[in-house]
This record gives sequence, structure tokens and C-alpha cells, in this order.
Amino acid sequence: MKFERYREQFSFLREQGITTPEQLDAFQVRTEETLATMTKRHTILNVRKNRRKRLYTALADAEALAPARELYEDGLSGMEAEFAQYLEAVSTLEQSKIPREQLISEKAQVYQQLAELNRQIRQERKKLALCREILDRIPQIETELQKAEVREKEVRSDEYRRR
Repeated sequence: MKFERYREQFSFLREQGITTPEQLDAFQVRTEETLATMTKRHTILNVRKNRRKRLYTALADAEALAPARELYEDGLSGMEAEFAQYLEAVSTLEQSKIPREQLISEKAQVYQQLAELNRQIRQERKKLALCREILDRIPQIETELQKAEVREKEVRSDEYRRR
């Protein structure tokens, strides 16, 4: 598992063209700024969604409860609550004076934008987590590199003596 994690970190560094801790710090700052911008956009979209939530809920209820309305009108008992909820949803939509097609389109667009933005935010957070992991490991890596260099010098000097 450690190998997979190290390989993921190495691939990340190679893809981003990062070779120094300073470049990694700069990348982390840029990623945090991007994430802050995306979070603001996410908040704005959520406000838009919540502003029309009552209408979006009524739209969904009217669509989902249309079969219950037909059953109630056909005389099936036990559908009174669903029929009442359907009528309330239709009434809410009629009072809004916004065409259903426009509401459907608007709702789909907002939810699509939120889904895409959520995907992008997850990707940026993953990059940020990788940056932090790598930055936390830098001192350990430097120590291991120094040890490896000392061993390499010892091996070279031993080989030189043997010849």
C-alpha cells in the first residue's frame, strides 16, 4: 500500500512538473486559491437552488404524484394524501407564474452545475491532500537520501579498494 501511495505521489509530482519544495508550496497555494474560488461558486449555486427549492420540490412532487392523481380520480381509495400533495404542488407551481419548462430547464442546469463543481472540488481537494502529504514527508525523504548517499560513497570506496 505504501508503494502505491508513493507511486501516486511521484506521478502527481511528475504530471505537475514539480521538482522542488518551493514549487510544491507554490502549487499548494494556487490549489488553495482555486478551491476557495470554487467554494464561492458552490455557495452561490446553492443559494440559487435554495431560493427556488420550494418550486423545485413542487415540480418533483407534481411529476412523481401524477400517477397517484390518476388512481385517485379512477376511484382508488387510500390515495387521498398523495392527491392532496399533488394538488398542493400544482397550486404552488401555478402561483409562481414561471412556466414549467423554464423551471425544469433551470433546475436541471443548476443541479448539473453543482454536480460538475462538486467533482472539480473533490479533485482539487485530492491534489491539496497529496501536496500536504508530500510536504510532510520532505524531511524524512531528505534524511533517507543522505543515508543513501553515504552508503553509495562507502560502496564506491570499497570497490576502489578492491580493484
